[in-house]
Amino acid sequence: MYRTLALAAAGAFALGCGGPLTRPLPERLDAQSQKDVDHHWNKALTPVTKHDRATWLDVMVGTRAYENGIDKFSFKSEKTWSGGTVVMEANFDRAKPADDRFTVTVFDENGKGLRKEIYTRDEVEVAYRELFPAESPKGPNPNPAATDARWKRVQAVLPQPPEAQE
Repeated sequence: MYRTLALAAAGAFALGCGGPLTRPLPERLDAQSQKDVDHHWNKALTPVTKHDRATWLDVMVGTRAYENGIDKFSFKSEKTWSGGTVVMEANFDRAKPADDRFTVTVFDENGKGLRKEIYTRDEVEVAYRELFPAESPKGPNPNPAATDARWKRVQAVLPQPPEAQE
């Protein structure tokens, strides 16, 4: 049992898993990596009752199985602000890569839409690479001054709480 779990965990971590939810859309895996993930899921679920409840939670959390190598993914988060609500939604379907979207919609207190921005996977990935160049597989950051300027804009809009800055 533990060997299967260890293999599943090793397989997931070997895929370069970020997260949990380090970006709004899960990574798209290459064909071999996806095949490996599918294989580990099949082993972990045969039979379905092979693992106890606590082990199953550890597997989900420890391997980030809820976001890595999955077939469909969506989330919706909401933040109330003084003028209404901001709703952030991510949609991912492995079978439809062109449909990956991250949407941010701002509503007033009556539910009227004030602003809606829809970002494609390419836009999200470029922003992530440029804001987190150290995590980019493309090598060193060619323009650290541009990255610093972007982070200054981000921090001016939503500064981190004091405890997060420590």
